[in-house]
Formats: sequence, structure tokens, C-alpha cells
Amino acid sequence: MRNVIGMVLTGLGAFLLITAVLVRFYVAPRLIAAPTDVYQVTRLRADNATYFDAASARQVTGATVVATNTVRGDVTSSHGDVAVWDSATMIQDVTRGTTIEIQNQRVAFDRRTGLLTACCGASVDGNVSARQSGLGLFWPVNATKKDKPVYDPATRRAWPAVYVGKERVHGIDAWRFVQHIPNTKVAGKPLPDVPGELLGRAKGSPAVPVDRYYQADATYWVDPRTGNPIDQEQKVLSTLQPKSGPGRLVVGQMDLRMTPESQKSLQDKSEDGASKINLLRIAVPVGAAAVGAVLLAAGAVVGRTGRRRPPRSRQRGEPLATTR
Repeated sequence: MRNVIGMVLTGLGAFLLITAVLVRFYVAPRLIAAPTDVYQVTRLRADNATYFDAASARQVTGATVVATNTVRGDVTSSHGDVAVWDSATMIQDVTRGTTIEIQNQRVAFDRRTGLLTACCGASVDGNVSARQSGLGLFWPVNATKKDKPVYDPATRRAWPAVYVGKERVHGIDAWRFVQHIPNTKVAGKPLPDVPGELLGRAKGSPAVPVDRYYQADATYWVDPRTGNPIDQEQKVLSTLQPKSGPGRLVVGQMDLRMTPESQKSLQDKSEDGASKINLLRIAVPVGAAAVGAVLLAAGAVVGRTGRRRPPRSRQRGEPLATTR
């Protein structure tokens, strides 16, 4: 009976040790990935912002602007290692109740590396020919300190986000990445001619053809445990400039900072994600390995005890053994 118990304990111990290895090196890497059913709303706010109100054909200054971004996962379009998310950003003057701009983006990306891929109807403002590359709406788990290409929908290309140091953000040791986008001409539909007076030229100057230019400095605070950005800041400048000659019109100048409510939401989400990652990578494998080792040791002890049987004593009346 002891031999049977020893074998059972040894088998369970070996099973748990194998399970620990499988969870750590096979299951965890496959389960730790971007979700496909995400739903997230974040807001950035800019005080004393400037923008051009096309309806009234005048420049508005000192405005309070809020950019509300909503991200939804497209579960039906996601497949295998590819996740598909839809992002919509509404930029509004909250004091005047004016909608300044609406931006839409659909991204498809590798659920582990976060790198964008061309599939599943990925587009920028409905343009499926916009080739997206680098990182988009999801940063990889266990972010490294290396520079990362982050896609910018306005200029429709990826620009490097450079690691500049570590900062403690509301109890989380975050890594700070800074992305600089130089003054860049924005491709898109042809713009209508703009009166020269709006461009800073003499009063009564004729309308001239223009191009749109965009520049920005973005800062991302990333939780390296999960890869989740937990705070963000964007300083943007958008202008119209004549195709030739002097002048320009500022159509948007904003210093956008994430609201405290959005910061708290992202930080809570990151803490929850870090707990789940630690469970898969550390708690479950270490726990299973520890219990497995104990069961193996117990099985070995019980098995040895079962094999060591004491000699049988002679019963009364039983003759002594003799040799011939």
C-alpha cells in the first residue's frame, strides 16, 4: 500500500513540476497579449488654446479644448495574433460647445509586439491606402528602454519615441518616452485658397493656395511591467502656409494634458494587468514547482519506507531452520 501511495505522490509532484515549466515558458507568453474586446475612453485637456473657427472665419484664442478618445476592439475582425481596434477622437471647445475636429483611425497590430500591420481594413480617416507602421494604440508588454517608432496619424508616418529616463507617476515607476515631430507638410485633399489677410498679409490681399503643416512634441509615461501608457502630454501646432511667399495661419495650437480622471483609470488598469502578469509568470509557476517538489520528496520517502520490510519473527512451536 505504501508503494502505491509513494507512486501517486511522485506522479503528482512530477505533473506539477511540468505544469510550472509549461505555464512559465509556454502558456504565459501566449496569454499575455493585447485584448481584442477592449473599451477605453481617455481625455486630454488644453487651456488657453488657439484654433481657427471655419464657420465664423476667425481665430479663437484663450479657449479650453478637450480631446476625447474612444477605443473599441473589433472582436469579429481580430484573429490569431492580430488584434483590430477602432479609435475615434473628438476635439471640442468645451466653453463654446464647438467641435473643432474629428479624427478616426482603425489599426491592426500584433497582439504581443504591438507593431502595426496592413490588414483588416486598417485606415486613417477612412483612407485604407494610408500605410501604418511602428507602434499604434498598444505598446508591448515589458517595454524596453530602446527608442520606439510610434505612428502619427496626422503626418501618416512613424516617428521615434526616445527613452529619456524613469519617473514615479502616482506610485508607479514609469519610463518616459519623448517623440518630436518636426514641422511637416500634411498630405490629403487639396485645400481651398485662403485670403491673404488671414495669412498675415496686407489687407485686401488676394486668396492664395495653401498647404497644411503639423508639428508636435508628445511625451508618454509607460508602465514597463505592462507596456501600458499611464499618462500622456501633447504639444501640437497646426498651420496653413502659402505654397509660395510669406505668411501663415495658426489653425490649432494646444498644450494637451491628460485629465486626472483618465490618468487614474489608466493607472488602475495597468496595476490590474501587472497583477495578472505576475500571477502567470511568477505566482502560478513558483507555487506549482514548490508543491511539486514537496510531493516528489514525500513520494520518495514513502516509497523507501514501503520497500523496507522487517524480518518475520519465529512463531512458538515452529522448528528451527536446519541446513544439510
